[in-house]
Amino acid sequence: MSTKTFTTAAGATYSYEIETGEHGEAVYNLSRVFQSGALPVGAIVVHPDYNLDPAVPGLLNIQFGKSGADSYDRHDRTEVPMLGGEHDTYVIGHQLINPADLDAKADPETGEITDPKITFTRSVRAASTATGTASIRATRETFHKVQDLITALVKEYRADKATPKREAQYAAFLNAQRAEKIQPELDAIDAQIKALMFRKAELTEKLNGYKTA
Repeated sequence: MSTKTFTTAAGATYSYEIETGEHGEAVYNLSRVFQSGALPVGAIVVHPDYNLDPAVPGLLNIQFGKSGADSYDRHDRTEVPMLGGEHDTYVIGHQLINPADLDAKADPETGEITDPKITFTRSVRAASTATGTASIRATRETFHKVQDLITALVKEYRADKATPKREAQYAAFLNAQRAEKIQPELDAIDAQIKALMFRKAELTEKLNGYKTA
């Protein structure tokens, strides 16, 4: 597994090794690179929107820490990233983000193209320990650090040639869930059709009896 490095817009340098999760998730094992060496940060998992019927197409889910065995509870996660300060050390939970935020747009008045950032639809949460303690709203400093990192990480994700294959694997995982959701509805409709066919046969026989009487 090769190690790659990137530097954020704010000048923070990270190295990472990437692995593919069970369902096609991109799992980034991150370290922060300092002049004195690299220190492990933790893991961030990136994959397409987990909602079966997403309101907005194309969103990505950013999960802080690796999931436990088939659990989405943040207290079951491992390698929760240390991105905050003294009291909000561990950034927890997840964020649904729109990678289209990073598509360069020119100011309609000046024509200037600014360096876009990922936006979050809800507050970034943090905790003093990785698991087992209540979360708090991350400080403004931690928020900006996380935004800076996720902006750069999503660029890495989009540029990765393996991303389409991983996303196809995740889509297959969601499609299996969609099929499970639809099947009971089909079974109910099938039962209604059978009941109607039975009722139709009864009425047809009754009608034919009137015609031949």
